[in-house]
Amino acid sequence: MLNALTIDLEDWYQGLTSTGRQPERWPDYEDRVVESTGRLLSVLERARVQATFFVLGYVADQFPGLVRQVADAGHEIALHGYLHRQVYRLSRDEFRAEIERGRDAVQAAAGQRPLGYRAPMFSINDSALWALEVLRDLGFCYDSSVFPTRNMLYGYPQAPRFPYHPLANGDFVEFPLSTVRLLGVNWPLAGGFYLRLLPYPLFRAGLRRLNRQGRSAIVYLHPWEMDPGHPRPNPTPRERFTHYHGLKRTETKLTRLLQDFEFGPLARLLPGYLRAEDQAQE
Repeated sequence: MLNALTIDLEDWYQGLTSTGRQPERWPDYEDRVVESTGRLLSVLERARVQATFFVLGYVADQFPGLVRQVADAGHEIALHGYLHRQVYRLSRDEFRAEIERGRDAVQAAAGQRPLGYRAPMFSINDSALWALEVLRDLGFCYDSSVFPTRNMLYGYPQAPRFPYHPLANGDFVEFPLSTVRLLGVNWPLAGGFYLRLLPYPLFRAGLRRLNRQGRSAIVYLHPWEMDPGHPRPNPTPRERFTHYHGLKRTETKLTRLLQDFEFGPLARLLPGYLRAEDQAQE
């Protein structure tokens, strides 16, 4: 069973809710994305695994050589927006401008047009479904922003748990982040914080359950999760838990995960979710 490994390519200060919402202050922070992404690329190379990298446009502008390095290693290049702005906080026009700016930056750096998108902080929910129409109109083929669970930062628990066509004509696919259903509740099981938090055997058991059901897991990670020494500029109690907990074990857990399961980029799953009429046109 092929599962999808996805990387949200951003720096540590963009992943914090406090500093991530203040892009005017980003130049004041230490850039560590090149080093942390290099460490992640080494792990993937040793495992002979290719992934989808959802690249932040700001990172592409600041470090175009890094994005080209990722693309040259054979990984899929997709888009993570430009300034890590939550979609439901934007108007339709603001979102379109954000996507166009990010797409142009990423395409210039990577030399290829991104076909997929992931919203910062999984911020496409039932109040921002219009964003999927904008993405389709701009030429994107899929989104992977919907997290069918609920926590203090994000969630869309009413959404389907598995890939679906959110728009009428079926030419656009939504790849929700992975959850397991237990006691009538969708429990998150998608990597990142949840990979760091859960004991590895429990995380592995959840993914095996999905695969036994014939479902591919959609797993995510950030390069800064491979960098336990990155700065801590007065994090809130929640950030100390969600952002910094378990960082020293990320690389070990990821290495085991890549040994225990088959992974590839999201683009490899896409053809299987095109409708018959779409496949007939190709």
